[in-house]
Amino acid sequence: MNDGNLAQAAEQKQLEQQAFERLHALSAIGAHGRRGVDRLFRPFFAAFGNGSRNWQGDAEQALDGQRVLRARGLLYGIALSVALLLLWSAFATVDEVTRGEGKVIPSRQLQVVQAVDGGVVEALFVEEGATVRKDDLLVRIDPTRFVASFQEGSVRIFALRAKVERLLALIDDKPYQPAPRDELSTEQAQVLDQERSYYHESLKELDQRLSIAREQRTQRQQELSEVRARLHAAEQSYRMSSRELSVTTPLLASGAVSEMDILRLQRDQAAADGERRQAAARSRQIEASIQEAEARLREVELTARNQWRAELSEATAQLNSLDKNINGLADRVKFSEIRSPVNGTVQRVLFNTIGGVVQPGHAVIEIVPSDDRLLVEAKVSPKDIAFLRPGLPATIKLHAYDFSIYGGLEATLQHISADTITDERDNTFYLVRVVTRDSEFAERLSVIPGMTAQLDIMTGKKSILAYLLKPVLRAKANALSER
Repeated sequence: MNDGNLAQAAEQKQLEQQAFERLHALSAIGAHGRRGVDRLFRPFFAAFGNGSRNWQGDAEQALDGQRVLRARGLLYGIALSVALLLLWSAFATVDEVTRGEGKVIPSRQLQVVQAVDGGVVEALFVEEGATVRKDDLLVRIDPTRFVASFQEGSVRIFALRAKVERLLALIDDKPYQPAPRDELSTEQAQVLDQERSYYHESLKELDQRLSIAREQRTQRQQELSEVRARLHAAEQSYRMSSRELSVTTPLLASGAVSEMDILRLQRDQAAADGERRQAAARSRQIEASIQEAEARLREVELTARNQWRAELSEATAQLNSLDKNINGLADRVKFSEIRSPVNGTVQRVLFNTIGGVVQPGHAVIEIVPSDDRLLVEAKVSPKDIAFLRPGLPATIKLHAYDFSIYGGLEATLQHISADTITDERDNTFYLVRVVTRDSEFAERLSVIPGMTAQLDIMTGKKSILAYLLKPVLRAKANALSER
């Protein structure tokens, strides 16, 4: 038994020695880090180094050294982690947010669709709750009266324009060439034929009047030629009589001629002079008649053109008036089809009777806009209002949609009430309004007026270190003070 115990003890001691050697090898790895510590504690361990080597004590010493190494590494790791955490918290920031509760409202209020000119309801194309797009047909008013008036006005305008073109051609003495048109109805073709006929008749009438005046002028010119011939003959006769008298008169003294001959010659001279004077007066009279005939020619042409100008002025005035009226008639025809002004949902149909008469300006349908930018009106506590200003970004978290799944709507602060508002429960608050950048989000989920929401307005940023120190700084500010 004793031999067995001794063998077992020797084997255990050998195992401890092997374990010590392994630990000694491992401890050699950290020897460089422990040299300073070893030099510090060398006097305390000097006594143990002078004795005989105890393998069990050395093993325990090595184990203690490993524990110290691990403890030192853990301490260094914790210190480094704390330093990194403080450094990160000094630079990392979080948003400063002012929160409020509110609801969604449309940026444009309820759209009331009216019948502009009224009339008999011919058809109704929507019902309450229907979704409509802009320019969708909602109600049709019987357009018969408006269409008839519009067509009549259009024909009248066409006739006046053709008349204006004819009168301009007459005034400018140009051929009548109506402006080219793509298609002509039977009535329009008849109007153009009639105006073309008026054009030729007007020219014919003017030509007849001018012909009469020209004929009168020609007659006067012929008379003038005859009178001038007579005047020329009378002047020659007068000159010959005067010459004969001047030659014969000296012969009276010598008795070559009698006094009666002299008297006869004087009488012939006087007759020739009278005829000459009469022809000259008649010539002047006929020349005046010719000038009068030429003035008559100009007057005939001027009178005709003045008449055409007066007709042109009247036709132009009528055309301008009808152009304004036709625009109104066109609007009546257009507004006989009542269309949606916006994308939205039909909230109420106020007139349901097919064949009933709706009065002018009467409301027929109410539509809630759906694709407008939406507004959120929220209540903000007075203690949170200091850092709010228009233009700040905000996030709208709709209660109808889980924020963690669908996210929120991006918005911008648009309005802050000038003063606080007190409700019926004596709660005081500021009313703020933000406008969304879109009326839909996530998977095209619609947002409709009336939805409640939480409003987060970003007022700035703060470091995490400042956030953590805020309670300490607040406690410091309130320390050693008494209320």
